[in-house]
Amino acid sequence: MKRISSESMLKTVCWLGAVVDGLLAIMWFLIACGYNLPNLLSGYVGHGVDYQQAMYIAAMFMATWAVLLIWCAQKPVDRKGLLMIGACFIFLSVILELLFWRDLFKGIGFTFGVLKRLFLSGLFTYAYFYSSKTE
Repeated sequence: MKRISSESMLKTVCWLGAVVDGLLAIMWFLIACGYNLPNLLSGYVGHGVDYQQAMYIAAMFMATWAVLLIWCAQKPVDRKGLLMIGACFIFLSVILELLFWRDLFKGIGFTFGVLKRLFLSGLFTYAYFYSSKTE
């Protein structure tokens, strides 16, 4: 069985992360514009100008991460550290939600959001260490 190259693995994971982050940025921007959509990461449907502003700021940060991951995909072996930074912050977001907001966020939307982030965090970590082992 042919082994996948480090560069291919990292490039694929970077593009996957960029697509996910880009879609989240678009959704959060729509929420910021007043569309009554549930947040894909928590299932939460917020209301009010404060929530819309927070979603606008979050959308800008998420769009930045999407662009950084596209940049990472151009030279994935050299820039793979970005994946570990992302993996750590994704995992931290799950821990913080479980510690501080588990009573606010409930249901299948919250569970699905946590599982998505744990999967992405694990995938980023795996790709990083896989590429370190095969270099």
